[in-house]
Amino acid sequence: MVDLAMHMMDIVQNSIRANATKIEIDFLEDSQNATLTFSVKDNGSGMTSVTIEKLEDPFFTTRTTRRVGLGVPFLKMSSEQTGGSLKIQSDLGTGTEIEAVYKTDNPDCLPLGDLSGYLVLLLIGNPEIHFSFRYRIDEYEFSLDTQELAEQGITELSNNEMASAVKEYINENLKEIYANRKTESYLC
Repeated sequence: MVDLAMHMMDIVQNSIRANATKIEIDFLEDSQNATLTFSVKDNGSGMTSVTIEKLEDPFFTTRTTRRVGLGVPFLKMSSEQTGGSLKIQSDLGTGTEIEAVYKTDNPDCLPLGDLSGYLVLLLIGNPEIHFSFRYRIDEYEFSLDTQELAEQGITELSNNEMASAVKEYINENLKEIYANRKTESYLC
């Protein structure tokens, strides 16, 4: 994975395969401590403690279409290369939370990539799932929730014009967060 948006897509795809109906995606940047915490929390099928222990093994996967599962090992490696960490919590039948912490002052910190583009793809491809996305830098925050979009009448994102408008809305809000921050923030 070359950026955090690709990691987001990979981890969220795991949540979708686990039959999640609600997925929360957070990017929380703390400029004072030079950290970026990326997390995905779902209400999917969850995992046993034995499965969690095996997740870091690239030759373990629950998928039957291939014999390797590189997403979580790559996420762990990329976060730890910056001096950060990876934490996985899961309970069978109730869901999973994966949290990767990156040290943003480390030159090995991955760039964000096309967060808005990947997020819109997830929304288009999974209209039945309740997505909640949050990006925060210190006290400045942007959030997007598919239930709130539906309340505003935005339900058909497969329309190219609507998808483009939502992507632009995300990009503009992320730019505004960076413009308003009080301290110099390092955008991975």
